[in-house]
Amino acid sequence: MRLLTAIFLFLSFQICGQTTPRIKVAIIGTFHFGENNDFFSVKYPGLYSNKKQKELDKLVEKLALFYPNKIFVENTPDFQPFWDKVYAEAKKGSVPTNQTVVENEIYQIGIRLARKINDPFGVICVNFQHPEQAGGAFKPKSTFDTLHYYYSAAINNQKPPVELLFENNPPAQNALNTLRRNIAIWQKKDLINFYLNFNQQAQLQSFNYLNNLIYLDQNFNKVGGELSTKEYYRNIKIFQNIISKVNPYDRHLLIIIGAAHVLPLKSIFESHPAFEYVEIEEILKK
Repeated sequence: MRLLTAIFLFLSFQICGQTTPRIKVAIIGTFHFGENNDFFSVKYPGLYSNKKQKELDKLVEKLALFYPNKIFVENTPDFQPFWDKVYAEAKKGSVPTNQTVVENEIYQIGIRLARKINDPFGVICVNFQHPEQAGGAFKPKSTFDTLHYYYSAAINNQKPPVELLFENNPPAQNALNTLRRNIAIWQKKDLINFYLNFNQQAQLQSFNYLNNLIYLDQNFNKVGGELSTKEYYRNIKIFQNIISKVNPYDRHLLIIIGAAHVLPLKSIFESHPAFEYVEIEEILKK
């Protein structure tokens, strides 16, 4: 309903010959501070040292200057009550006793930023998982949900082991090796410069290729296209979750998400007439 209201207002201004400011959207592509299921993990030494925590404060100060009305993060909506509670406790100065929560980019960047700007919503969970990933928690609400579950699970069962995607695939192996070398260099920089490098166009293209498109190269079990489609479908659903939380009064949105999602989401936001995409570089270099 909020989305329909926003689009209606946008179109009504256009029809009346007036211009309405588009909602500015910025995405900061990140590595997952804790465990993750990406093709490789980014280990950042000393991330919780006093020095790096101060650098995180400076990073958040830069993001705060964007004045986001909403902060979106990579967790599924069913975890929203959990992060609402974490944020409520954080505003009281309480630190979670669970280290898995503390060692998470949602807490380290998202919650820290929300506190900095005194955001009324905290962080908003917009991630999407395919139904077979939910295990016993999956509860179909329609025939489509049931069909989607079996279709998605059948494709996933044909997914090759990660190492096979790189075997006899020089472009993939070269892209991965280059990214690893670059990350090792960037880790010697402060966190703002790390994120500036991490979000360069060339690096985002590598993340997109290695996480979303690599299945197409050798088309294992003849489901390469289907596996890549699942990744893009996930990003479309994330976009749908985001715009369901947008209202006509929002002027700035910030998305904190794994770097492999940036280019697919960016292309959608850039194509949508209600949004103006802002490169994260513009924010971090201010």
